[in-house]
Amino acid sequence: MTHGNVHPSSVIGEQQWRLPIGVTLRSLSDRLHRAGERADVMLTRSQRDTESDKSPSKHAIGKRVSSTLYLHRGALPVAVGADPEQIARAETCAGNIDWNVIRIAKESVSFLLYESFDDTAFPALITATKVDLPSGAVTHTDYRSRANPPILHRKELLLPPDDPRLPVFRALTAAAEEHGLFKDSNRIGTRKAWEARIADAGLVLRGHRLVPADEEHVEVVRHRTAIVRRDLSQPMQLMMRFGVVGTDRTVFDYGCGQGEDVAALVSQGFLAFGWDPHHAPKGPRGPADVVNLGFVLNVIEDPRERIETLKAAWGFAKQTMCVAVMLQGKTSTAGHKPYRDGYVTTRGTFQKYFEQQELQHLVASVTGEKPLAFAPGIVAVFKDKDLEQEVLLRRHSRAFVEGAFPRPPPRERIVVARPELRERIRPALEALRSRAIRLGRLPDQEEAPVEALACMSENRVSWQRAMDLLEQDLGADETFAVAGRLRREDLLVHLALMQFPGAPKYRHLPRSIQTDLKSFFRGHSAAMDESRRLLFAAGDRQGVRADAEVAIAEGLGGLRGTHHFRFRSTVLSRLSPRLRVLVGSAEVLQGGVESSDFVDIDLDAPRIVMIACDDIDNPVPFVVERTFVDLGRLKVSTDRREPETTPIYFKSRFMLADDPGRDRQLAFEAALADTALFEPEKREPDWTEVKARLEATAQKRV
Repeated sequence: MTHGNVHPSSVIGEQQWRLPIGVTLRSLSDRLHRAGERADVMLTRSQRDTESDKSPSKHAIGKRVSSTLYLHRGALPVAVGADPEQIARAETCAGNIDWNVIRIAKESVSFLLYESFDDTAFPALITATKVDLPSGAVTHTDYRSRANPPILHRKELLLPPDDPRLPVFRALTAAAEEHGLFKDSNRIGTRKAWEARIADAGLVLRGHRLVPADEEHVEVVRHRTAIVRRDLSQPMQLMMRFGVVGTDRTVFDYGCGQGEDVAALVSQGFLAFGWDPHHAPKGPRGPADVVNLGFVLNVIEDPRERIETLKAAWGFAKQTMCVAVMLQGKTSTAGHKPYRDGYVTTRGTFQKYFEQQELQHLVASVTGEKPLAFAPGIVAVFKDKDLEQEVLLRRHSRAFVEGAFPRPPPRERIVVARPELRERIRPALEALRSRAIRLGRLPDQEEAPVEALACMSENRVSWQRAMDLLEQDLGADETFAVAGRLRREDLLVHLALMQFPGAPKYRHLPRSIQTDLKSFFRGHSAAMDESRRLLFAAGDRQGVRADAEVAIAEGLGGLRGTHHFRFRSTVLSRLSPRLRVLVGSAEVLQGGVESSDFVDIDLDAPRIVMIACDDIDNPVPFVVERTFVDLGRLKVSTDRREPETTPIYFKSRFMLADDPGRDRQLAFEAALADTALFEPEKREPDWTEVKARLEATAQKRV
């Protein structure tokens, strides 16, 4: 069999693992089965009809050599060019034979048996049975006794686009291409010639990886990285917070580990399903509105396989994908063994620790989309640009969530409608009120909850009539007034930042934001004018200092020295619009502040510093990276710090008053002050000196 130089396409890898009988997955089995059936249907119909040109399509399945098509047995149901009746007739002629690859020519069908696709990187041909279609004549050839049988390259081309082995196989092909092993491809079709070419390149095969012959062999056990959690993972929590995950969107947890996220979502009525190469190898794999690739890339020791895995996950995403990895400086590597571009842990697992910019560059280069930072080590990319706009708005919002505000006490109202009418549609009014508070305005009919519309229809109440009643109820509702004010500020910040070069811009804003502009600003033009004024106000140094002083008085941050306002990145949405636009301007150049733990605003110059720490929950966190954004010169620079060299003392200055760890922090800082090493207007002492003094004090107490 001749193996041409056909360029591979993309989708996900599988190791040969078995699914353990775990409690979490057992409780999910029935629902996961049903989700799997739905996912299979979606994959064979929806995905292959709607994916982009970069994703595998049914027309690309199979390896073509001239007019001959080679397919893996598993790809037959979804391949074009494979006539089921013709193949069935040929199989009847061939008799009871084993085969895993089919060769379809104009007037013949050959059934080929290769070595295991799962275990052999370049499997050798074992037997070939050719059926001449016009005559029905059968020719059988046995290669088992041959010392130099034909072998198969690029086996990923023969598989269906949802096959979980694809990233591993594609990574192997990419490595072979990089080393020039496919040059003069007409000379590498047999085992001896191929093995000689690998050896001449100074390489050896280890499983499905081509590695330098002198590289130390390390057996990596990936599945041990899956942990059992009691709460939703951080990526899933952030997607819910930003409105990416909802009951109206399907969720595919790609590399779901032990399945806690899927279990939690399904128990609350979400349509979620998951797949994992070890813990859930038979889990469904299919297109979903939202794909979560949480802490998968960092456990893959082959950089090429990381890329192929990322491509595969992106191929399943219909609207958006969230990617989470481990970051440098967040976890100690003490006792870990350096290996390739990461470390092998004491448990035999691999960890690649990314830099934030490295992660963003990887995701952007693979998907072709600019990622949004949700938090340190967590980014999202969008195919649905309307959803991206909504998320951009929410990232700069004060996260006004339904139910977050208490109901006002009952009060007397002028009753315009008949009491019985209001009572009959009370469930609808309650649902509409909740939606109005979330929006900060009266909802459009298209934004109304389904249950509210059903209640109104059942009672034959028009939309306008319901809006009249709702407007009466909300007229003196302070919660609704606050929601409207916050939503208006969020929109101004969002629109101001959209005017920066490099910021996302779209010809048409989502309908919900268009409605916001009409409601809060009387139209798009007036909103843009006001947002420009806010943008210019961010350059007013006196105004910036005044807003910072207000924020400090409200317990949202503190001063560092006399001209730096420092705050936790998580409170950005609670600052004034002017400060949010100032920091947002830096985000346009650098990326989201969610990648940092603290943010410093220079009160005397247009400069922002984003600070990442090793562990922000420690009483004395240490700076591991500082990113300086000079808005005046449009310049960004990064400064990485050595471990335990740059401490942040007296962290309580930058903590919220209601932070649950504040009392414990204050108790520690009392001991810190007792060391007598900290004096006003003097340089802060080194951590080694402070640590020694604290330990000596503790020993005296004992």
